[in-house]
Amino acid sequence: MRKFRTWATGVLMCLGIGVLVAGLGAQSFQGGLRGVVKDPQGVIPGATVTLVNDQNGVSRETVTNGVGEYSFPAIEPATYTVRAAVQGFKTFERKGVRIGTQEFIALDIQLEVGGLEETITVTGESPLIDTTNASTGDVLDTKSLESIPTPGRSVFLMANLQPTVQTSGNAHWNRMQDQVGNSAVSMGGGPVRANQFLVDGFPVTDLQNRASTNPTIEAIQDMKVQVHTYDAEMGRTGGGVMNMTAKSGVNDFHGSAYTVFRPEKYVSQLLIPKLQGQPNVPEYWRNGGGGGGGPIFKNKTFFWFAGEKYVDNQPQQAAFLDDRRTGGQLRRRHAQRPAGRRQGSAHRRAVSQQSDSGQPAQSGRSRDRQVVPDGRHTGG
Repeated sequence: MRKFRTWATGVLMCLGIGVLVAGLGAQSFQGGLRGVVKDPQGVIPGATVTLVNDQNGVSRETVTNGVGEYSFPAIEPATYTVRAAVQGFKTFERKGVRIGTQEFIALDIQLEVGGLEETITVTGESPLIDTTNASTGDVLDTKSLESIPTPGRSVFLMANLQPTVQTSGNAHWNRMQDQVGNSAVSMGGGPVRANQFLVDGFPVTDLQNRASTNPTIEAIQDMKVQVHTYDAEMGRTGGGVMNMTAKSGVNDFHGSAYTVFRPEKYVSQLLIPKLQGQPNVPEYWRNGGGGGGGPIFKNKTFFWFAGEKYVDNQPQQAAFLDDRRTGGQLRRRHAQRPAGRRQGSAHRRAVSQQSDSGQPAQSGRSRDRQVVPDGRHTGG
């Protein structure tokens, strides 16, 4: 009986893992390319179609079927060159075919009669449009992510470039351990906690529908923002979907770095402390990072790394209070209260730590809480 229970438990665990893996595989960040190879007389079966990644040189090849159709599924987001060749026709070539995250492009190829050594290169045509599904949205490519300024360098807030997307979070909270405000984005009129976040097709949405991880822009190749009528594979939420693709290395070594800081001498004092005549405690804030990568084996294996760091000493409200003056005010207010109401009561007050120079403590330092019994209060 015990062996049967152990066997049954193992089977159930295997089934659970299989269901989980199948669910993860349903969501993808890859795109696709398909179309028909034809000439003025009709379709051309048996044509060889080659797809070459312009950045890393990786190529894929397929042959058209009996009705002239070809298909390249599961394509990594990048820019490609498409070639088509068959005996008795000129070789077709089109460069700069951009396939973004979860984009499925249809490209029909028209061949002309001639020799294989002759090549027809197509340039200057209008960009291809994804007409294979009814999903509404757009892809932000590497150039857009690198060149367009964004508050706090947050990749989530870049979604604000799309129609019907409105950010309501505070870009200041652009850090790994706090995504409450950074991923607060309303998409298509939906609530800010009704979105789905994915990195390389893997969901990074927590139980409160926030992004559980905050990838640096230096690590993102492009991002697709889907607002309405997205495919069934992107279900789960009633808002929108942000599907991000992580960068990978190419055949050339390259990298980037940045730094952002706020000079303290230009930070003005907050209104309330200024009205109270308190000293100015400016915020110390620094943010920097970068990324880089290249080939391990050209046209085969690549690497990319990225990271960032921030330092933030933000003054808290209690740091602006003069403890001695506030304590005196509390004592005077307590002394004016009726004696019957003071019995058994206790005041709790936060005492800001003071440094040796008398400056208030900043964010990240602990503050003591003291309980003063009622009988020990005296008039101020």
